[in-house]
Amino acid sequence: MGITIPRRHASALAGTFGPLAIHRHEVMAAGASYPAFTLELADWISVAAITDEGQFVLVRQYRHGVDAVTIETAGGLVDPGEEPAAAAPRELLEETGYAVESLETLGWVHPNPALQANRCFLYLARGARRVGEPEGDEHESTEAVLMSADDVRAAMQDGRISHSIAVITLLRALAVAHEPWERPVRRLTR
Repeated sequence: MGITIPRRHASALAGTFGPLAIHRHEVMAAGASYPAFTLELADWISVAAITDEGQFVLVRQYRHGVDAVTIETAGGLVDPGEEPAAAAPRELLEETGYAVESLETLGWVHPNPALQANRCFLYLARGARRVGEPEGDEHESTEAVLMSADDVRAAMQDGRISHSIAVITLLRALAVAHEPWERPVRRLTR
């Protein structure tokens, strides 16, 4: 039987709002035309950092979408011309005040393919150590939170960690955090 794949026959920019652009598409499927909207965003990163003592370095911050404080992995936008692997330690340092010795890729995901085409690159950062205070932009107020692997698992289960990308990043990191470094590793200078 198969699926019917809609075809876009016209697209236009509906508006831009900071880092977000909204596009309106006229779509044809099964002989009918209808509007569809997509969001254009830069790629993102999410980084699960772990100290030499086995503590995960997470971020506590306010999120407008849920109008509440969350606990999640460090993350953010990949700047224009920046590689995702360079954005990960930068965002971690800005949001937590922690630097890391190495970075391992955990793959990538589409955050919401129903509305967005961007990707979120996931990383495990080892050797995290505090080197200063968080220094986010003027609209960010963050603080570092240290949690054991058991605490992270419990927080994902009971909803204290509810950000879906953070959960995916942490699940992938927990699966490999105690394995030898067999995946591609990017050593970072101190």
